[in-house]
Amino acid sequence: MSQEKAKSEDKLNVILFGGSFNPPHIGHRHVLSNILKQFPTSKVYICPNYVSPFKLNEKKFSKDEIWSLCLAEFESFLSTNVILWDEEIKKDQISFTIDTLKTLQLIEKNNPISLVIGEDNLSQFHQWKSYQNILELIDKLIVVRRHTNVPNSIECPNFISADQMIVLDNPIVTMSSQSIRNKPNDELELNSILPKTKELFLKFLGQNLSNH
Repeated sequence: MSQEKAKSEDKLNVILFGGSFNPPHIGHRHVLSNILKQFPTSKVYICPNYVSPFKLNEKKFSKDEIWSLCLAEFESFLSTNVILWDEEIKKDQISFTIDTLKTLQLIEKNNPISLVIGEDNLSQFHQWKSYQNILELIDKLIVVRRHTNVPNSIECPNFISADQMIVLDNPIVTMSSQSIRNKPNDELELNSILPKTKELFLKFLGQNLSNH
């Protein structure tokens, strides 16, 4: 079963784009750019988390540091229709997508909500907490390409309806937040993060190292 391709005429009311953003980088900006290009009338909530159920032992910046990095990296996108939302970053406990969606549903009331996930998470989506409830609650599941280049199709898992899945035509950026954190300061790729974000990143990284 193949996926439904995102078309310019697709209209999605509200889109939730979550992640650890630890730090945010060019790959996240590309995803956001493609979401806004393919769904220009949508309202997008960028939702950084602090404790992901899938990254419990990951080296972290503090909540305030992640928030500042996101403000810097996504600054040019933010508007009344592109919102940096603190629903998950403000929590000390694990953030589950189902809870975040329910909160967003209260804010957006009658507006259908679609959820962005990475291609690498698609086959394990049934392991997410209350994944069936998530699928019942959302309008579309928007899949970001991680490995499969355009125009190749991405297989839809049998536990997801093919009509509910949309695949972005985003460029594949082979970069991760972990790889950025693990690079020596003088080896950070020029365009991996914006200059303002890089300045904060190196400042926060230095503070964190000095605290150990």
